[in-house]
Amino acid sequence: MSLHFSFSTHFSLCLGAEQFIKEYFMEVRINSCLEGAREARGLTVIIDVFRSSNTILTCLDRGADYIIPVGPLDEAYRLKEANPDHLLVGERKSQTPEGFDLGNSPVEISQLDMRHKKAILTTSAGTQGIVSARLAQEIVVGSFANAQALVAYIGKQNPDVVTLAPMGFASSDKAEEDEQCALYLKQQLLGQETDMEQMRRKILDSKGADRLRRIGREDDMEFGLRLDLYNMIPRYDAQTQRIQSLFIT
Repeated sequence: MSLHFSFSTHFSLCLGAEQFIKEYFMEVRINSCLEGAREARGLTVIIDVFRSSNTILTCLDRGADYIIPVGPLDEAYRLKEANPDHLLVGERKSQTPEGFDLGNSPVEISQLDMRHKKAILTTSAGTQGIVSARLAQEIVVGSFANAQALVAYIGKQNPDVVTLAPMGFASSDKAEEDEQCALYLKQQLLGQETDMEQMRRKILDSKGADRLRRIGREDDMEFGLRLDLYNMIPRYDAQTQRIQSLFIT
């Protein structure tokens, strides 16, 4: 059973995700880092809490028309040259690359008016997973900030397989914040109890949190741990190579 929606569609939930899961079997997998994204099947959620997922969510929330996720840095520069009106956004090793318009900071972007703007985004983990999940049936972007929207959307779509892909640090080493977010989403999808406070403590004690403290972005760290800021699903279209927003009401 599958329901389809256009990007401009607002839809109301008639049945909760738990009811769907009780009626229909759904396999929920957690596949970590870049290799996990490459092996992802079914409806795939790319998770990069610190910070790519939240950068994408915030860009779209602030009005961006779309985001083009890119893997290699040189491809991002090439796209910017070909599309000078697009904003070049992202990071390498948590720092803004030379010539970029914006870094990978959701807090920074939350203060901007992004209406009618287009963005080219390349990051060390999140965008690498998006462009590498070529075997996935559908690719969406997730974080704590749109967790319940994701649960509702997945419940409505009712795929046979859901792959949660926590991308980790530099898409090669597991990151506590991404693993905990994947676990949170899995527990919510399966109607299991979740201890968000314990998860939060683990994340705040993690290497990822320390990294953001070192670069002076504690604001992005706190932003990344906020639940359900957005009723939005950023969805990647492999044909257009764009991420656009699907809203849930």
